[in-house]
Amino acid sequence: MSTIEDRIARIISEYDVQGWHRTGTDVDLESAHWLAELVRESGAEPSLEMFTLDRVIPEPSYIEAGDRRIEGLPLFDGAFTSANGVRGRLGAESRNPEILLIDGSNAGSVEALEDARRSETYLALVFVTTSTGGRPGLAPRNAPSFTEPLGAPVLQVDPTERARLKEQADAGTIATLVAHARREPADAANVAALIPGRDRALPPLVVMTPRSGWWNIAAERGGGIVCWLEAVRAIGAAQPARDVRFVATSGHELGHLGLEAYLDDNPGLATEALAWIHFGASIGAAVKPAPRMAASDDEMHRLAVEFLTPEMRSLPESIPRDTVPGGESRNIHLRGGRYVSLACGHATFHQQSDRWPDSVDVASVASYAKAMTGLALKLAG
Repeated sequence: MSTIEDRIARIISEYDVQGWHRTGTDVDLESAHWLAELVRESGAEPSLEMFTLDRVIPEPSYIEAGDRRIEGLPLFDGAFTSANGVRGRLGAESRNPEILLIDGSNAGSVEALEDARRSETYLALVFVTTSTGGRPGLAPRNAPSFTEPLGAPVLQVDPTERARLKEQADAGTIATLVAHARREPADAANVAALIPGRDRALPPLVVMTPRSGWWNIAAERGGGIVCWLEAVRAIGAAQPARDVRFVATSGHELGHLGLEAYLDDNPGLATEALAWIHFGASIGAAVKPAPRMAASDDEMHRLAVEFLTPEMRSLPESIPRDTVPGGESRNIHLRGGRYVSLACGHATFHQQSDRWPDSVDVASVASYAKAMTGLALKLAG
């Protein structure tokens, strides 16, 4: 019989090697079938709940400034250029350029990006990405406005190009920017399961985790998937008092499309459920983890602390109760539901270097899984 550590290693290594887990891709759909089989192995009957989207297909995108071409990736919820791109002066905001350069490492850069996108001042924007740990490597931003794209085209680039681009911006170099992509209809899938309770009139417990994102995302998504499966395994063996619903959603990086589809198919569930347990990003990450916990109310926070304390060397940072949380728990918060959420960051967050085994701390994942499985069993009755 495998130990939890064996299961963690097997599951995350298999997930990692599948490839880039972008919503609506072949990898995403194959990964859904793989996860459904793991649900079956864990003792529950899975289902694939399909939803549709207009998937973005990135085409070659870059900025040419001076004698150098710098490759990048368009922002997925903005406008796109043609294959020929746009041409104009590159510069910082103070220089009134046609193509604005924004450095993601500067304080207030995200707000500056959003303001610039909504203005009609610029032909296009260049955004120098940055990671939680400040490491080199393109770290694409998520696309919360994916279904209603807005603003000027944005090209995201690797932070190793920061100094070169700043030099060209300071000189007011005439640049060509291409942020080219097309959209095509695609299908994506949530993986769902139901473990019936002894009293089906009781409000259900819902346990959720995202399963899509940028690149291979071993640490970003792997720990949450493991915790989710461990909860399936434990609750399936426990004959819970109430129904427990499980959903692993695609569409995370595209405005939580999968969770929104799930909520549309289950109207009222956000508030009718006893509670939601959200296994978010980077649970058990190995390199510069930044664990955080959010809860809808004092009782949910108290219960989470009760089960985390015996397993953890230190507790995750608690998000203030009046703060809207990140990740899929945000959708439940805004609808007025009860929840507890673990959602963290780490040094290679959103980067191609987030790979098994280097970015995953197996012992830490196991500690979170044991603690949160205990919480799930408590809430399930």
